[in-house]
Amino acid sequence: MDLEKMYAEEDLFPREITSWEERDYGILFYNVENKDSFDSNHAVIFKERVHDTESVLRNIAAFYRAKGIRPTIYQSIREEGYFEEIGRELAACGFEYWTEPQRYMVLSGSSTIVPAPGIVVEKISEWKDEFRTGIFERAGEPWETDVAKRALMNSNTLFFVARVLGQPVGMTHCHVTDGVCRVDYLLVSKMHRNMGVGRALIHSFVEYCRRNHIENCYLWPDGETAEKIYSEAGFRYVETKYAGRATYKEG
Repeated sequence: MDLEKMYAEEDLFPREITSWEERDYGILFYNVENKDSFDSNHAVIFKERVHDTESVLRNIAAFYRAKGIRPTIYQSIREEGYFEEIGRELAACGFEYWTEPQRYMVLSGSSTIVPAPGIVVEKISEWKDEFRTGIFERAGEPWETDVAKRALMNSNTLFFVARVLGQPVGMTHCHVTDGVCRVDYLLVSKMHRNMGVGRALIHSFVEYCRRNHIENCYLWPDGETAEKIYSEAGFRYVETKYAGRATYKEG
């Protein structure tokens, strides 16, 4: 288990799903066709590479505003407390910031999940429009459709779809880079939740990783229910990191 490699990938994973440009101070991720996706549209800055804080912040703001995207900055996951250090500069440049806890989990145990009957999970390599309507729109997150489609274009993406009565009702996609596997997203149609679809998906992913000797798998769960499912699949909590976020105050 290499936590440092995992946290390095956490900063850089949007390269798998969006366009990006590198600067001396960090990376600018953007997608003008999908402005509602925060993961696709934000900058990551690295403390040791920032020499003139206000100049960097104004450069970031100008870059995104020119593209019609609300400027957003992510603090490197390995630099907790950095946004508190530069809080005055952030405010002076029109940004407000906050921190949010992320509980990281690593795949280190065995899955105890027994998939519910009637749920069929398949690993896919080609996009189908039925995924948009059956999963993303019915889950109320249509903006994630383009993110998933972009991810599926990459050879290092693992993409699983769950079906009930032949219809797509859930999905998860992950990516493997330099020996690190990040679970990027798990989504289930609202009308098919609490049926075991999420469990079936993550169980299939875990079994695939074990068969193919994929190690250093990690994720951070979105709430207690998700954490319970991941724990059943073999993921174990390792630590909480406090992610810094800053957004530009419009108006």
